[in-house]
Amino acid sequence: MMDESTLTSVNRVLCVDDDALLIGEYVRCLGEDFESDKTTTTLSDLEKVLFGDETDERGVAKFDVHTCDQGESAVEAVASAIKLGQHFSIVFIDIRMPPGIDGLEAAKRIRKLDPNVNIVIVTGSHNPEPDNLGKQIPPADKIFFFKKPFHTLECRQLAAALCGKWHADMALRRANEDLEKRVEERTKALQKLAYFDVVTRLPNQLLLLEELQALIERAEDTEGDTVAVLLDIERFSFINETMGYDAGTELLRSIGNRLCRAFSEQASGARAIVGRFGADEFAILQPGVGHDSEIRELAEKVKQTVEDPFLINGRDLFLKASIGVSWHPVHGRDAKKVFRCAEAALHRSMRSPDRKITYYHSEMRYRAKHKFDLEVELRGAIETGQITAYYQPQQCLSSGKLAGVEALARWIRPDGSIVPPSDFVPLSEEMGISDMLFESIMRTVCANVAQWRDDVGWDVPVSVNLSAHQLRNRDLVSLIKGILSSANVDKKYINLELTETVLLEDLTIAQPVLEDLAKFGVGIHIDDFGTGYSSLSYLAQFPVQTLKIDQTFISQLSEDSVNSRVVEAIVALGKAMKLEVIAEGVETDEQYGLVRKLGCDLAQGYFIAKPMPADQLLTWADGFEDTQNCKRRSTVVGIDGVPKQAS
Repeated sequence: MMDESTLTSVNRVLCVDDDALLIGEYVRCLGEDFESDKTTTTLSDLEKVLFGDETDERGVAKFDVHTCDQGESAVEAVASAIKLGQHFSIVFIDIRMPPGIDGLEAAKRIRKLDPNVNIVIVTGSHNPEPDNLGKQIPPADKIFFFKKPFHTLECRQLAAALCGKWHADMALRRANEDLEKRVEERTKALQKLAYFDVVTRLPNQLLLLEELQALIERAEDTEGDTVAVLLDIERFSFINETMGYDAGTELLRSIGNRLCRAFSEQASGARAIVGRFGADEFAILQPGVGHDSEIRELAEKVKQTVEDPFLINGRDLFLKASIGVSWHPVHGRDAKKVFRCAEAALHRSMRSPDRKITYYHSEMRYRAKHKFDLEVELRGAIETGQITAYYQPQQCLSSGKLAGVEALARWIRPDGSIVPPSDFVPLSEEMGISDMLFESIMRTVCANVAQWRDDVGWDVPVSVNLSAHQLRNRDLVSLIKGILSSANVDKKYINLELTETVLLEDLTIAQPVLEDLAKFGVGIHIDDFGTGYSSLSYLAQFPVQTLKIDQTFISQLSEDSVNSRVVEAIVALGKAMKLEVIAEGVETDEQYGLVRKLGCDLAQGYFIAKPMPADQLLTWADGFEDTQNCKRRSTVVGIDGVPKQAS
């Protein structure tokens, strides 16, 4: 970096030539004896503008001229000037100065010493100048040619212009260096900001991790545990949506301030650290906790502190908080492990209906490991075909015939053990491979339908379940079309089932996708109807053919029950909208009779048949067909050969 004196020094010029007369000419036109006249008034004015204080009383620029007669001595002069901090602005150098190095070689060496000096190659030759001089002695904007013999005014004008340029370059360089310094200072300030949450001004997760690690290291030589308490605010996003983000921001700050006041000083004298751990999560780190009872008191105080009402925008807000607790050294010897345990406990608390405080224990670690192992295994299971389809028949209640089949995913390991769908289907969503799972099931179903068609003339539709993630897949329609085409399966034999909650999760996404599927020709069924957010206006907008009544209503069905009236209302709604109604989860003779009596079109459940592999389905259907002594136009379904009829 150049200092201030370098930038305010006079215009230092080095003139290099083996001709003493030419050196004298340089000194005359650039030295102090230069006399301006009327013909040089414009030049003097220019110098006054360029150099200001660096001109004499006549407005003539002041040059500090130094001379050399050989290239080697010029290189030495530049090196010496740099060492003294008195850089040259310009070096005029003759191109040929025998017997020493020529001007080009000297210029190259000078450039290595000083990247900022303006170098002027002076030549009297009429031959063309060397090509690519800017590449030989870069940069191109600091290397010039000057023909001799030259006029005094030409030389002075060139020197004035290049010295002015040099000062401007140096000023710009200094400005850039100042900017770099400010950027460096700002970067350090931003690094500090990186450790604090911008909303609450509390330590963020990164700083909390470092603080917990520091507490743990100090606690190794002291008594008492270091406790990490994580809390999550229930339905915080709902507050943002209903009251606005400003209210949500104010609430976060209020929570942080209240926690800081409550835990600024504990009875033990050890100050707690309060921070914002995530979007709607806070952390309290408390060192020096001596007994289990103190850990419970700490957690209960955190919960009570947050669940006392907050006044936001003139309204009292009553929050519910989930609490997860872990502590060093019982649950880990480093901060990351202690926080992982606290997070596992917090997630357990969030899943509990009463949002109770959850203290970490070893079973959670086992479950977490089990889930991790399952994740690793699941992807391979899909790729190797371990996940297949089981089929559960749906019976037409008026004719007793097989009216449909639902495909249900089953994971059968090589050892014959079965992983429940409730374990691996949600896991596939978390892992982001539910599309892979859906495609695998669809291909299996279409392959089975094609085989059944070829073997026995199968003509019964099969339903496949869709998740919310599949609806967000822009390639869903083309994927289904491609699978049906490659398996040569008619679209009328495939129905797609999705729950009411999934259907209404994002109306703007679901509607166009389902309309495209319906136009293509596959059936759209609503599963678990009655447990979500039923709306006739939504129902009327979707191209739905079938409603499936949720099994929770069927399981408690009796002649005079409220559920009976609910089922009756859903059936009436379906009939009014010209929809087919399926009763799901029919398991007893009484339930079968009632759903038939209430007007359901189809029934599905263990009373009809349990889910079964593809090969067993045809065997099962053949057995009942023989019992009923019917033709194979469609499969007849019954229990013990004869469906039970309601009285």
